[in-house]
Amino acid sequence: MWSTLILGSLVIIEFLAVWKVIRALAGVARDMSGHRSITARLAGTIFYSISIISLILASKLCYHWRTNISIVWAKAEKSVGVKLPDDSNLKKRMHFVVGFMTFFSIFEHIVSIVASVGLDCPPSLILKRYILVSHGFIFMGQDYSEWFAIPLVVVSTIATLLWNFQDQLIVLISMGLTSRYCRLNECLAKTCAFDKTLMESDEETEAVRVYTWRKIREAYVKQAMLVRRIDAALGGIIILSCSCNFYFICLQMFLGITQGFSTDFITGIYYTISLAWLCIRVVSVVLAAAGVNTHSKIAVKYLYTYDTHSYNVEVDRLQDQLTKDYIALSGMGFFYLNKTILLQMLSAIITYELVLIEFDEQGVNEVHLGNITTNI
Repeated sequence: MWSTLILGSLVIIEFLAVWKVIRALAGVARDMSGHRSITARLAGTIFYSISIISLILASKLCYHWRTNISIVWAKAEKSVGVKLPDDSNLKKRMHFVVGFMTFFSIFEHIVSIVASVGLDCPPSLILKRYILVSHGFIFMGQDYSEWFAIPLVVVSTIATLLWNFQDQLIVLISMGLTSRYCRLNECLAKTCAFDKTLMESDEETEAVRVYTWRKIREAYVKQAMLVRRIDAALGGIIILSCSCNFYFICLQMFLGITQGFSTDFITGIYYTISLAWLCIRVVSVVLAAAGVNTHSKIAVKYLYTYDTHSYNVEVDRLQDQLTKDYIALSGMGFFYLNKTILLQMLSAIITYELVLIEFDEQGVNEVHLGNITTNI
């Protein structure tokens, strides 16, 4: 019920934002300056469209988690066949990540409010000024009403939480998968070390060794199946998170370079904090998800140095499986989250920023030339 109510509210705001963009592109908008420019209207439209898609995908993931993924994960934990070491710090790390990301998301949101209203705003006008600045792509001064302003603040806050929640979701699930790979790798390393201490081997010992390695190999198979099952359900959120973070990093860099430090100090501080927080979020998401891919390959180095006298068919199968099978979270198969994608995103951001700045300078020069021609 609440999800439907929130979704309906977001759709209404999105419809208004799209309508304002259409009016601006058609040239019939009353005001297209500052917070009502085409760039601001597009940014607002994209922000609320991201929130709508994020809510739908999160609800879909919740359904799959309750009906499928949680059952598969529980079976993978219970049917290992070998004793895995516990990760006692996983819960603490997850709590820290949730607290850290929530705190800085709220802090960045508060700074954006302060930058919107300014330090000289009277308390009675804070709400009005904030709405007209943050949602200038929807409302003009004569359209303002507190009956719309208060619900709009609530819905926009929920939209901001949804945008931040999708990144937290990816990081936390990736931490759980990475932790399980670490436990499997630790178990495999201990088994390799134990087999090296066995100087003599009889048929019974060899049978136990083969059985143990079969269970370890099956545990890695179930782990790979679990990653793929989660990837199928989480892929939409991953591609949404990466694309919207990429867009808003480019937007904040562009606005910070062209406007941020040329207007006032508070606005410049906001653009700096917002850009830094966006970069931290992107790096956190990519590195957390890339940890799944990184730790899925660690076991191979132990198998390469495994004692030849203890080598058996199950060890050979496991080595072949880990070498040929590529395990990683992806954005619906379009790209895989590994460490190299950070450099690719960085180069793409720099390229787009240079192009945007060049076009912006050309536009300024054309306007300046037009003014000179008019004066002549």
